[in-house]
Amino acid sequence: MSYCALAAAFAPGLGNSVLAQETQSRPLPAVRVDAPPEKPRAVVQAKPKPVASQTRHASGARPLPPIDVGGARQGGRVAPNVGAPIAAPAGVPGAPLFPPQALGRGPTDVVGYFAGRTSTATKTNTPIIDIPQSITILTKQQLQDRNSIDLNRALMYVPGVTVTQGEGNRDQITIRGQDTTADFYTDGIRDDAQYYRDLYNIEAVEVLKGPNALIFGRGGGGGIVNRVTKKADGERLRSMSVSSGSFARKRLTVDVGDAINDTLAVRLNGLYEQSYGYRDFFKLERYGVNPTMTWHPLEKTFITVSYEHFRDRRTADRGIPSVGGFVFGGSSIYPGYPSPAPIDAFFGVGNPSVEAVNYAKVDLNRAALAFDHTTEFGLNIRNQTVYADYEKRYQNTFPDQGLGFVTTQLNPVARTVTPVGVVRLDGYVSSNPRQNIFNQTDLVYKWQMTPDIRHTVMFGAEVGNQRSDDKRDLSCFNLSCATRRVTTPFWTPTAYFPVVFANPNRRRHTDLDLAAGYIQDQIEVTRYIDVIAGVRFDRFDLKFTGFDPAPTDFRGQLRRVDNVWSPRFGLVFKPIEILSLYGSYSRSFLPVAGDQFNVLFPTVANLAPQSFENVEVGFKAQLLPALLFTGALYQLNRSNQQLTVDATTAILANTRTQGGELGLVGNVTDRWEVSLGYGYQDARVVSTDRRPTLRTPFFTDVGKTNPFVPRNTFSLWNKYDISSFFNAGPGVLGVGAGVVYNSEFYPAIDNFVVVPGYARVDGALFVKLSENISGQLNVENLAGARYYVFAHNNNNITPGAPRSAYVTLNARF
Repeated sequence: MSYCALAAAFAPGLGNSVLAQETQSRPLPAVRVDAPPEKPRAVVQAKPKPVASQTRHASGARPLPPIDVGGARQGGRVAPNVGAPIAAPAGVPGAPLFPPQALGRGPTDVVGYFAGRTSTATKTNTPIIDIPQSITILTKQQLQDRNSIDLNRALMYVPGVTVTQGEGNRDQITIRGQDTTADFYTDGIRDDAQYYRDLYNIEAVEVLKGPNALIFGRGGGGGIVNRVTKKADGERLRSMSVSSGSFARKRLTVDVGDAINDTLAVRLNGLYEQSYGYRDFFKLERYGVNPTMTWHPLEKTFITVSYEHFRDRRTADRGIPSVGGFVFGGSSIYPGYPSPAPIDAFFGVGNPSVEAVNYAKVDLNRAALAFDHTTEFGLNIRNQTVYADYEKRYQNTFPDQGLGFVTTQLNPVARTVTPVGVVRLDGYVSSNPRQNIFNQTDLVYKWQMTPDIRHTVMFGAEVGNQRSDDKRDLSCFNLSCATRRVTTPFWTPTAYFPVVFANPNRRRHTDLDLAAGYIQDQIEVTRYIDVIAGVRFDRFDLKFTGFDPAPTDFRGQLRRVDNVWSPRFGLVFKPIEILSLYGSYSRSFLPVAGDQFNVLFPTVANLAPQSFENVEVGFKAQLLPALLFTGALYQLNRSNQQLTVDATTAILANTRTQGGELGLVGNVTDRWEVSLGYGYQDARVVSTDRRPTLRTPFFTDVGKTNPFVPRNTFSLWNKYDISSFFNAGPGVLGVGAGVVYNSEFYPAIDNFVVVPGYARVDGALFVKLSENISGQLNVENLAGARYYVFAHNNNNITPGAPRSAYVTLNARF
């Protein structure tokens, strides 16, 4: 009996479904159906033809239970051990009513740390082994096991990605040598305002490396980070997590969901957190609420509505300065010397209090509407509309000493360095509200050209508008705006000078209209070769109004329109079913106004957009049903990068990043889960140019290394079930262990200061207390290493946290 015939026997109502159409169009060879193993294994097809679990509901039928057909041939390929988990009836805990691929982009076929497919990289639900691009997926289970409650913590374990300081008020990362504050997405829609992102309502975090403007449009020169939110899928959920630990952390999250009936599901995620920090005066308070609803009015139609309110209040802290140009431990002058600055020392002004002078505030309100429908002819139509309002304001004082303000006395016998002199402090307040509205429409159609050639064609369009304001006032110390900066002794870094922010500096408004159209074709040429090719056209229309008060700044209006084509091509060769070898070329662009499109001066208004070109070769091997081994080599060229821009001068650069990556993720055995990654990066300036005086080349930075790019990064996280050693059932007791390593890096393009490399060891203990209650203990920096975790420039460098422990209790009812 064929698999399709067997499926039809289980669900006779599927006569008009895709599954039934498959049976009619191309019979499958007969296979022997074995009884399921005693412990079901997680398995993922390399490139399956759609089955009930991977298509929309047809004729109102329920999805089929998993069936292992032991190597069924699908679409000309042998899919080993087909039988990934499939949705069960509504109302059963852990059983979604609606298929995840109908509710939004993101990973599917998820088992523990392993994800077999995703739609984020191609906008079609594609096996990861068939995507010609490096991608790291952090599943919900891995995020929970590592206690990754926010995006910064999650990305610490991603090779080739460096978390930077973001001036103590935002997420900021470097991917493949490209620093960005804007390449963040939520469910495939741009989320580019500057703030810290929590993961309380997140199902998975996806990191796509290398430019991919075909899918995401402008930016993304080094890659993008996409957060996949939790959707109302009909699963009955009553879960809560309570966490407490070091630095007085108190955190509560809730996740409640259910199916109201066969066509309507609801879900609510909530968060409250309050904590302090290892740095003096630091305090954090944030909360969020995210209700979602999914309506299934027709057999192949899904409508999802979501709203999120998120609020974050924290102390803005920009770390410690270098001393005489060095952060000790990594310099040749002071090898092995610890920094004389205590890790908890706050360098700034605290009058009337540190929290009153130094703060970062954000309020986010985001509404989303998604529509997914598959016609009777097999055309899938998906539309998303998102409106997001961001209210962002931060005020800070920070070390801005200028090299040489602090000198040192060296004692080689005692191996100590004593700072002699003062630190210069600066400050400003900035308000950055933004309103985004985007609409995306994607049409996907699959058709078979010949018995061996199959196409998945995607047409799409995107329109949007972004309106932003940028207002900044500088500090005035000692009640006089004639005193822009003050100095304080190094050993008393928290100063108590009177300070107000009354020196107007920046007044800018931007109004951006964007429109794009794109087409992509994924071609399966026999079972051995896949081709992906496409192109996108973007129209970027920016209206910039500058009324900066300073006489030397720009005042007036400028308009810049860019019309840009962005191609993508990839070739995948599969000599055997579990191995793919690929090569790819992709290109992206960034308008001259920058990733926050708030710097458009006459010096750059007529320049071509920044361009990113990535050439990559790699492999992906599915060593076990839920274990993926990957590797890649790449070269990324960036042109017209702006190193320094003001109203009169722009220094532009061409940079090149060459590197390689290795990764291993998934289940080594039924007890051992692993996530391992290594990245090598060499990112350098290859040429520079000063504008507008083009006749005077500016070569000072040629050969310099890009900031925030450690040459080597390594991460390893293991989770092992040790229940059997204590005669307990599976999943009762487990341990986790991990290590993160970053080599030294430069915090600025002048390469004057070296931030030393570090290795940090983490650990965890997992206990299942009852059927519905579990607990975990996470310890970060087990060995108590003293290190510097990230930086913003030569004098804003953040020490890493000392040994920290957190206890979490998870309950499910």
